[in-house]
Amino acid sequence: MKRTILGIAASVCLVFSAFGDEPAVVQGRVNVPQFDVVAHDPVIVEEGGSYYLFTTGPGVSVWSSSDMELWTMQEPVFEKRPEWTAMVSGFNGHMWAPDISYRDGKYYLYYAVSSFGTNDSCIGLATNLTLDSNSPDFEWLDRGVVLRSDPGMDDWNAIDPNLIFDKEGRPYLAFGSFWSGLKIAEMNRELTALADPEAEPHAIASRVAPRKTKSKRGEVSVEAGNGAIEGPFLYRKGDY
Repeated sequence: MKRTILGIAASVCLVFSAFGDEPAVVQGRVNVPQFDVVAHDPVIVEEGGSYYLFTTGPGVSVWSSSDMELWTMQEPVFEKRPEWTAMVSGFNGHMWAPDISYRDGKYYLYYAVSSFGTNDSCIGLATNLTLDSNSPDFEWLDRGVVLRSDPGMDDWNAIDPNLIFDKEGRPYLAFGSFWSGLKIAEMNRELTALADPEAEPHAIASRVAPRKTKSKRGEVSVEAGNGAIEGPFLYRKGDY
């Protein structure tokens, strides 16, 4: 069965929300023209001739299509948000910026749990053997927290995940926005946590440094500042 990760191009003609991380909520819609699909922070994957679109939304919003022209809304990944998400203050159930990968016979869906303007955030993980909701193997399993950022302790924000493998097959997770910028850290072989949770992630890119303060971990950011940068996706091209 062919499974190919696809990027959203302009030809897909999806409408992107321009109102931050709170997209319009739609439920149970079928045969929706591509121009009417609300898709904030989208990622798309093909399995068995069907396309599955994951977007920011309550419990992670999901759409499917056989032709990328007419779309059917699926049940969200989570009907009820996992109990562990209560650790994130201000979280309203909208899970941000999903990232879907297929590895060793299983789909890995990473997503962010946060609230606007804070780095009290988590990246969570759900797995499934198939994306076809009619299959007896279809079941999203909550794998819990992959990474967390704590206000006043970390100068980065655990949102906007993207899984990537280097040429030796080592897994890494790129993530982050605002504060000190985009980060990347090596994952464990199970793809469920960082290889070394105590190690500082490596910087990818940053803009204007925000205001700093002292904490038990040293000097860290206490506000997002005006250096907006977010949503890292990494791809190999040639030697880079």
